[in-house]
Amino acid sequence: MRFPFDSSPLVLLSYRSSRTLRRITLTLASVVTLLLPATVLADTITLKNGDHITGAVSQMTGGKLTIHTDYADDVNIDFAKVTAVKIDKPVVLSIETKTGKKLSIREVQITAIDRTADGFAVTTTSGTENMAAASVTTVRTPAAQQAYEASLRPGWLHDWTGVANLSLALARGNSDTTTLGVGVNLVRPTLTDKTSLYFNDIYTHDGILNSTTADHIGAGARYDYNLGPKFFLFGTADFATDQLQALDLRSVVGGGLGWHAITGDKQQLDLLAGLVWTHEQYGWVPPVPPSIVPIPPQTNSFAALDFGEQYTRKVGKNSVLTEQAYFFPNLQDTSEYRATGTLGLSTKIKSFLSWQTSMADVYVTNPPVGTKTNDFILTTGFGFNFARK
Repeated sequence: MRFPFDSSPLVLLSYRSSRTLRRITLTLASVVTLLLPATVLADTITLKNGDHITGAVSQMTGGKLTIHTDYADDVNIDFAKVTAVKIDKPVVLSIETKTGKKLSIREVQITAIDRTADGFAVTTTSGTENMAAASVTTVRTPAAQQAYEASLRPGWLHDWTGVANLSLALARGNSDTTTLGVGVNLVRPTLTDKTSLYFNDIYTHDGILNSTTADHIGAGARYDYNLGPKFFLFGTADFATDQLQALDLRSVVGGGLGWHAITGDKQQLDLLAGLVWTHEQYGWVPPVPPSIVPIPPQTNSFAALDFGEQYTRKVGKNSVLTEQAYFFPNLQDTSEYRATGTLGLSTKIKSFLSWQTSMADVYVTNPPVGTKTNDFILTTGFGFNFARK
């Protein structure tokens, strides 16, 4: 092979070295070119004092603009002090309009926000749009906006919160007793409704006398549907058994109208009125001396009114007091009625752990002969808080 220049070893080496150098230079230039957009491209926030902050806008809510930076993680900026926001990757400006109980959301893909004398000039993917200040309050990334809207219409298995408590007492030796208490309360509130579930059980057995001294189970559900900010419709279904009262099963199903009499961060009060259908099945009752004849089973079915109230109040930073009472007068015989009341105090110890104390009382005017009209239950113990998002 011939070269159109001096092919001496030194010249040839110089040629090869320069070609290698050019290749390295081109490679480095390509790498720098590829990396340059990642370095240069960034969201920019301009403050009223002229300062600039770069990073990635993650959200704006509650008057605070959050920007993620490599040097200080997330930085929250008072949006009132911002004059302009330039965004490389479009984010979602969420504009919510509520008409009665209906919520409509307008999503606008934006790449810039500039403050004007009477509001904002917002740059969208299709141009610039002037907006009132009241419309530019909430910004999210597309993924965050999708998650937010999903939370407004959660699946049935999502957005549950609750507490479960368990108490156990054993005595052996001169005594042989076992006491077990279980309680579960679940609630799933949304913008339009609320579902509540509960279950409780108290059981005590004396092994020496071979007798059960307490055996009560209660369970139920309630569904509230908001008609507006103050009024709601509700439906209930409650079930109970009580061995010591010879109650095989009491079923109470009904519904009515509720009123949010007090609504606030520290306390809430609901008043309820409605109609329920009650069906009671009592089993055999042992004979009451001097009689030697057991009392046969009886069944009661009747309609009753339902008057009730529920009150919740925060006590300090870590405790919540709950109280509720219901009165059910029999429409067939107003001298007969059933009344229930509960009082509970929950004190948070850790995010997942609390101390639960609950008192419940059930009064019935017409139990079977030989059984008592009143049942009082007190339980206390650790509660385990949980949430299903």
